[in-house]
Amino acid sequence: MGNIQRREFDTTESPADKNPDWMSSLPDERLLSDLSIPGTHRSMSLFGGNTLQCQSWNLKAQYEAGIRFVDIRCRHYYDKLAIHHGEKFLYCHFTQVLYDTISFLREHPKEVVLMHVKEEYEASNNTSTFSDLVSNHMEKVEKSWFWESSAIPTLGQVRRKIVILQDFNDSVMGIPYSSLAAVEELHVPSLDDIDWKWSTIEESLKAAENGNSDKMYLTYCSGASKDILPCSVAEKINYDLLIFLEDKGDKKSRFGIIALDFPGCVLLHKIITSN
Repeated sequence: MGNIQRREFDTTESPADKNPDWMSSLPDERLLSDLSIPGTHRSMSLFGGNTLQCQSWNLKAQYEAGIRFVDIRCRHYYDKLAIHHGEKFLYCHFTQVLYDTISFLREHPKEVVLMHVKEEYEASNNTSTFSDLVSNHMEKVEKSWFWESSAIPTLGQVRRKIVILQDFNDSVMGIPYSSLAAVEELHVPSLDDIDWKWSTIEESLKAAENGNSDKMYLTYCSGASKDILPCSVAEKINYDLLIFLEDKGDKKSRFGIIALDFPGCVLLHKIITSN
């Protein structure tokens, strides 16, 4: 995979543009569920070769480009939370993800980060539960940085905070992931199936556009299989998404969370300006 930097698709290490404070212009009373929020799928998958890599920007660069939803997969291993993509360790732990996120929020206190947290791969050699470890990590960096409620907050309630989208059982540490209207058609068997993949995305975006504003929608625009790489799906889907958004013109719409692989900065800007 070479270095490509287009309006909708970017495999380089640095975004072409930055949008670190876009939430600051939105009113405090807006519900998080009433926003269009650009995000990344498997946000830490910067390694592993073409079959596993889903992003080329590190976490700091993602936040500075305007990403406000991140997808964090943790392996429960020797009482640590190692960031994984399947069996592949991604040279990072959950602690570092939290520190990098808090560092960004300190510098940009009007922003909020939604963080999908999910257990990944096989658990091994643990004495603590997965949820206990997540809670311990939150306490270590101070729980004041988190929205610890299952209710959907207004933007004003969670500026300078992390909102956990909790994809694991046990005590409440954020919004239950199961409460989202999430479309996760991630298996794309071949290039011939990309049109089908786009149709599921378009249907989800239209559902978000026309649905209740107090329901949180999440659309994964990513996909792969043993016969097709994540970058190949993203290159086509990101283009289709940009055209879809450009066809809306200047119309304001709510599309919910849109999780992407290898997003380009113009595509992110179109999602942001739909608010």
